[in-house]
Amino acid sequence: VLGQIFYTTNDMDRGALKGRVVDALATYRRSESRLRELEPPATVERDHEEYLAAIRLFQQSAVEVLKMFEDGRDEHMVTAYPLGQKATDKIREVGTKFWPHEFPPH
Repeated sequence: VLGQIFYTTNDMDRGALKGRVVDALATYRRSESRLRELEPPATVERDHEEYLAAIRLFQQSAVEVLKMFEDGRDEHMVTAYPLGQKATDKIREVGTKFWPHEFPPH
């Protein structure tokens, strides 16, 4: 998301944004793979699933942004943004259960 902001404000060019998004997507895919290997106890299984759902949303957001490099339409960033925001909200929600003082209210 930060890269998208830098691109929109002309502080980053298309090539740099694409590189960041490609790297982020690879990280999200590795993270999902590693998370799937975990066998959480039943008491946190739902939180584990929510975290995985967030990672998948981040992936969907990145894939959507990458579409702009195929067709040249920046509107893909507008479509991608709510996916990334929802993922961020899920991460925050799960995180506050385990680390209540790490996510102070805005």
